[in-house]
Amino acid sequence: MFGHLFCLKLSGDTVIQNAANSGVGQAAIQIAAARGINTINVVRDRPEFTQLSDRLKAMGATHVIKEETLRRPEIKELFKTCPKPKLALNGVGGKSATELLRHLQVGGSMVTYGGMAKQPVTVPVSALIFKDVKVRGFWVTQWKRDHSNDERALRAMLDELCSLIRQGKLMAPACTEVGFRDYSKSLDTAMQPFTSAKQVLIM
Repeated sequence: MFGHLFCLKLSGDTVIQNAANSGVGQAAIQIAAARGINTINVVRDRPEFTQLSDRLKAMGATHVIKEETLRRPEIKELFKTCPKPKLALNGVGGKSATELLRHLQVGGSMVTYGGMAKQPVTVPVSALIFKDVKVRGFWVTQWKRDHSNDERALRAMLDELCSLIRQGKLMAPACTEVGFRDYSKSLDTAMQPFTSAKQVLIM
């Protein structure tokens, strides 16, 4: 999926994504920032929205917005500061995915890599006919199978990611280390809404 980000060569291009505070979302923010690409990052409303927004912006996010903002007139003001997206990254599905599609440029693409809402992706006919959007899926296991005879593609992507890590431009999401004996506490924490930190069990 990050290969789609690497295809956006021009500094100043825009990517829009939901689930922006997920591990994938945080990685996408940092990779895009390193390439000079704008990101519009959509998250669910929550009590600590301002703190989350500040944290994602510190990683390089251009804009952090709530899902409901996608349906409001102020989204037009946002597009005065950056161009409409060429690429949408969808990890949620359902209405959230449909809203991402609405804001793509003509000829833009949406890549779906997850479905946290457990709802189908609905593509408006108008988006296909009048905007010629492309809708793709991504599964890393299949990507690796498809490129099994081309080790250079995988190596090139990993080399670039490792380079960003060495430069301090790509960091893992926040983690909380929990002793294995306290695994039940870790599970309880992971099940809470709006949990951003990953729970890492220490054996």
